[in-house]
Amino acid sequence: MTHYKYTGPEIWDQTDGKVTHFVVGVGTGGTISGVGKFLKEKNQNIKIWGVDAYGSVLKKFHETRKFDKNEIYPYVTEGIGEDIIPANVNFNLIDHFEKVSDKDGALYTRRLAKEEGIFAGYSAGSAIAAINQLKGQLTQDDVVVVLLHDHGSRYVAKIFNDDWMKKQNFI
Repeated sequence: MTHYKYTGPEIWDQTDGKVTHFVVGVGTGGTISGVGKFLKEKNQNIKIWGVDAYGSVLKKFHETRKFDKNEIYPYVTEGIGEDIIPANVNFNLIDHFEKVSDKDGALYTRRLAKEEGIFAGYSAGSAIAAINQLKGQLTQDDVVVVLLHDHGSRYVAKIFNDDWMKKQNFI
């Protein structure tokens, strides 16, 4: 409800209603469902894209409406993905789910810090990786809002630690 009442309207206002795509990592589903509901009420043509981790059931459930236990396997990415179907996720509002690998999420998190000065967390890097994977579906006129909803301080010993990244075979 908070994202419906506040985050969605803020995105709408700050883009002067020109937003064409909203992209965010999905865990329990509050952000994507609240923002997605608000934006779809304003303009049904706005695309709502969720970011999911390999090893999570969300993308497959969205596509088939069937819970597939075979989709569940361990993943390193934090903040997105689930091994359950959260009641918060309104799958009817979501136009597409994009899976991002643990490695790509981690590498894009580091790139955000190094190239943009944005000290974000794993799900934020995964959201940026998803946009990179989906860039062929975007036009020059699209206005894409990517919500980066975690911070990097939780990942100093992981993503921002070369030894950890090497142990994961990410670098």
